[in-house]
Amino acid sequence: MVEKGIRMLLGNTMAKTCVVLKDLRKDEWIFRKDETMVVPSASTIKILIMVEALKQVQEGKYQLDERFSIMEEDKVDYSILSDLTTDSYTFRDLIMLMIIVSDNTATNVLIDLLGFDAVNHRAMEIGLQNTRLQRKMMDFEAAKAGKQNLTTAMDMALLMEKIYKKEVLNLDLCNLALDILKRQKDKTMLKRYIPEDVEIAHKTGDLTNLNHDIGIIFLPQSTYLLGVFVSEAKSNLEAQQTIGEISKTVYDYYHQV
Repeated sequence: MVEKGIRMLLGNTMAKTCVVLKDLRKDEWIFRKDETMVVPSASTIKILIMVEALKQVQEGKYQLDERFSIMEEDKVDYSILSDLTTDSYTFRDLIMLMIIVSDNTATNVLIDLLGFDAVNHRAMEIGLQNTRLQRKMMDFEAAKAGKQNLTTAMDMALLMEKIYKKEVLNLDLCNLALDILKRQKDKTMLKRYIPEDVEIAHKTGDLTNLNHDIGIIFLPQSTYLLGVFVSEAKSNLEAQQTIGEISKTVYDYYHQV
């Protein structure tokens, strides 16, 4: 059974590891461990920011093709936008860059446009009881002051499932959100040990000795949601390998079903 395989892998690490696995076609939870443990969200919070951004498009506040200027003071590390000379991007560009390459400048510009309160209100409205956006990306002073972005594996699973079921936005915008998530460039975690051509809509996150990845894996015979959130690992490499090994175990099980 896949549960036994996951438990064996969890026994190989001392890191705090939260796991959620749901068969979406059967609407059945297969495995959950520490799914409500509150952890630093890292960049998985960007899924929520994307949903709020698209909700504000749905409500008419912004247009996907509307352009916004990027000021020098907006630019932060770990950002392609910080290295480019282009001075304006569409709302759609900002969302895509935030998700597919986890661009921090794009994320912070979106946070300014949307507002902390709007993002956190959306989290509560959706039912994400332990997810909070409390600081911008790369804001180390806020982090030192104890302002951390937080979530749980279950909250992110609920959010991903609502996107998949077209419940959190209208049909077209849910489809757009899924399409953007499928373009994710990070292959170091859920995609680490599985075939290149497997379709996954997912978002990663990382901090020091912390790595998360949550996604929906689309196979011809099944569709499942898998999230693995690893914190307090010996290293980021160990965390990435743990996520990759769990993903491979689950993939092998569903590939054979």
